[in-house]
Amino acid sequence: MKSVLTVLVLATLVGTYGQKAHKKQITPAQIDSVFATWANTDTPGIAVGVLNNGEVVYTKGYGLANLEHQIPIRPDTKFHIGDIAKEFTVYALLLLEQRGQISLQDDIRKHMPELASFPHPISIEQLTHHTSGLNNLEVSKTLAGWNMQEVFSKEQAYKMIGYQSQNAPASGETQQFTDAGFMVLEDLITKIGKTSYSEFVTKEIFGPLGMTHSVFDTTGAVIPAMAQGYVAQKEGYAVAGINHEHTLLTDLYSTVGDMCLWAKELQSPTLGTKQLVAKFDGLSTVNNTTVKETNLALYTGGHRFWNFRGVKKLYHIEVAGGYASKLIRYPEHDLALVVMGNDGAYNGYAATGASALYIENFLDPMPQAPPPIAVKKLAGPQLANFEGDYWDTDNHTIRKIRMVNDTLRYVRGPGNESALVPLGNTSFKMITRGEVMVLFDTKTTPKTMQVTVGDQTFRSLAYDQNASWSKDLEAFTGNYHTPLFKTPYSIENHNGELVIVRPRTKPVQLSPTIPDTFMGNQDHFSSITFQRDPKGEVSGFLLATQGVTDILFLKAAKTNQNSAKTR
Repeated sequence: MKSVLTVLVLATLVGTYGQKAHKKQITPAQIDSVFATWANTDTPGIAVGVLNNGEVVYTKGYGLANLEHQIPIRPDTKFHIGDIAKEFTVYALLLLEQRGQISLQDDIRKHMPELASFPHPISIEQLTHHTSGLNNLEVSKTLAGWNMQEVFSKEQAYKMIGYQSQNAPASGETQQFTDAGFMVLEDLITKIGKTSYSEFVTKEIFGPLGMTHSVFDTTGAVIPAMAQGYVAQKEGYAVAGINHEHTLLTDLYSTVGDMCLWAKELQSPTLGTKQLVAKFDGLSTVNNTTVKETNLALYTGGHRFWNFRGVKKLYHIEVAGGYASKLIRYPEHDLALVVMGNDGAYNGYAATGASALYIENFLDPMPQAPPPIAVKKLAGPQLANFEGDYWDTDNHTIRKIRMVNDTLRYVRGPGNESALVPLGNTSFKMITRGEVMVLFDTKTTPKTMQVTVGDQTFRSLAYDQNASWSKDLEAFTGNYHTPLFKTPYSIENHNGELVIVRPRTKPVQLSPTIPDTFMGNQDHFSSITFQRDPKGEVSGFLLATQGVTDILFLKAAKTNQNSAKTR
């Protein structure tokens, strides 16, 4: 009897195990259906690679690598992968640490005397997590009056970093993407590895992993089997250009097959160890606290987390210069997908769609359609109370609320708007992807708009472009300077419009928002907030934009301004 019970128990266990979720076997036709949009003979296209259970099981190209010569995209076609190259920089540093040549806790000033002027320590790890406090060089270069096409040497880049040293925030306190930090890390690898950064990565990573199609280029050299990057126009496509900037991350071209081999190393390391990869996939630390693993949470080097229907997804994206790439890894399911395209548009959703084929049995069910919204009927005059222009003081963006056919519309820009459906007297639901709620308060002065997306809330203030304070433009005119840049700024009144004038660059037109705050019409001039002294006179302005710590410009005394005009 006992043996019979044992057999029954074993049979039950085997049956249970047999019903355990497993990855599906996917056919090439199923993958082709996901990428059918790019399967054309007269447009740019996409390449896809799949790593499943440690093996590269699928690589294929769709569309054209070169329109002029009708060259099709193949699995070995090379694409520019830009920001994804940061992963190799970080892995190289971890390999050097594994060999005992550095510690990621080292103060970078120990190795790089170019940063000796900084009054506080900056660890190598903080540079890899973008928490060093260093300003983004691309942004700084623009603000300093350089055109992006101009050559910007490393000597000048380090000099600009040095200007920032006395005003930089303490490292580790905030997180902002900075190419300056990764320029320093490339130079650190060169110094410790006793060879160039590109040679080190090629010899120590690409070579051992068999990534024979991955090549660096900073000069625009001819690269065999390289796809040309394009951008869509009203009719057809135009060739896009890559700005080979020597102070930024070294340009890297790779294939979907090579990037699958890279994903394999991160799943089953041969160069590093499981502990090394765990450090590579360690969440960033900001202000001595590990960031929460929520959607968009940042890891070392810039790859991110996403909860994809209950499954952990790690990914890295690049869209620039007519190229677009995405690397997706599912570490708990030994699956990775990479897509690379040359039509200049984001294509990562296709990689996610293809990956869902394999792990469908592990995914949470697709969310059901929400129940009908209990709409509250509001009259036209009530809706009109919410119309206006709104300024997001934290993110420095403008949103407009307009009424069209008795419906409020949330306008982000031309052709980018969503309808608002009233749920109450002041609360609305945005008709868009995801759960977005909008709440107005017309009792405050100025009235406010609060937008809630998930657990994030954005608050904006209503403003009047024709407010009386914005008419006294002469109060803001004058010469301004900051120790961060040696470029003089002049704010002038051009026919009733305030503009920033700098040598060698086009004037920046300023549009008024909330009192004493303007928005520029060029990149990196997101917010110009003027400051006043106790007498109410303008004494300077604070320039805020993504990629740099807010920069204070001081206004020159009138005597200095007059003497400047006579020179």
